[in-house]
Amino acid sequence: MTVLAAVLAAGTVNLSAHAQQAPAVAPPTATAAERDGGGLSLNDLYQAALKEGGTLTVYAGGDEVTQGFGIKSAFERQFPGMKLDLVVDLSKYHDARIEEQLLRKDLQVDLAHLQTLHDFDDWAARGLLLAYKPIGWEQIPSAYKDPLGRFTGLFMLTFANSYNKNYVSAENAPRDYADFLKPEFKNRIIITYPNDDDAVLYVFDKIIQKYGIGFIDQLKANGVQWVRGTQTPRDAVEAGKYAVSTGTSGSFVPVESSSLRFVLPRTDPFLTWAQTGAIFKDARHPAAAKLYMSWTLSLPVASNPRQFPIRKDVQPLPGFKGIEQYNTSPEDFHAFMKDRARVERLKSLFERLIGPVQGISPLKD
Repeated sequence: MTVLAAVLAAGTVNLSAHAQQAPAVAPPTATAAERDGGGLSLNDLYQAALKEGGTLTVYAGGDEVTQGFGIKSAFERQFPGMKLDLVVDLSKYHDARIEEQLLRKDLQVDLAHLQTLHDFDDWAARGLLLAYKPIGWEQIPSAYKDPLGRFTGLFMLTFANSYNKNYVSAENAPRDYADFLKPEFKNRIIITYPNDDDAVLYVFDKIIQKYGIGFIDQLKANGVQWVRGTQTPRDAVEAGKYAVSTGTSGSFVPVESSSLRFVLPRTDPFLTWAQTGAIFKDARHPAAAKLYMSWTLSLPVASNPRQFPIRKDVQPLPGFKGIEQYNTSPEDFHAFMKDRARVERLKSLFERLIGPVQGISPLKD
């Protein structure tokens, strides 16, 4: 239910508006040496997808309609004759949409990649997913995939802090959450409602675990604009409407033409997870779905991450260390998402602390 954000490749596949340009990905023959669990290359998968009809429907978790434009363009450009219908919506709405289709026995989606990680455990347990080990599967850490291949992490996403370089110096940038209480940030803070987005809720759970519930009162007193959608605060900070935000995504290595800067906490815990994908067993276009998953994890796409790489054979970005050396745990977020009773209690708590969610869906504003 959050952004596609951070994405398949640096300045490449635009899974969100955070990416700055469409990819210059290699043609299928460039990855002929890479093969999926069935021994098929990208070109083999491409030919099978064309014979199947050349169409594919993907439900992608995100919160702006523009977030799928880049990946659709890149996929269709690399695989002529393919037509990708990439539907972006909040993951929590996609899972309800899929559940309705399953109950009506009218499944429209072939593949989904979402932030609601608990859905994949549930769908796998119910026997709804197709076991498939895409290209690059062996290079995906075991914590980010089902051992039978029923679901697999496709790319890593990190939520941390953002600031506008025109209003905040690098030295004064908000790193740890206590920095948001600085007087110079008063009424210049914009954050997504934690009670509207489970990823932001996880961040705020970590905040109160470290700083106590009184921190939320202090934060509110410093003037926060609460909004829907995690791209909304990012865009507002980049435009200079606000100075700082947390619970947003962005490029580890900044885009020089942008005023936005994205920074990781010095000591505080922050959120990273593997945006997970799966093919439904009753998918109408399984060959095309396999092509999509393998393309996403193929080296030409996965070797240029904007944040942490998902493949073990891809090095971290210059100036950054491996994910295990930071105070972040994708496994912890997965466990958090599976504990739905606790998630609902936290939502109720934050509704009490900051008020009910207001505003229409960020996809409709």
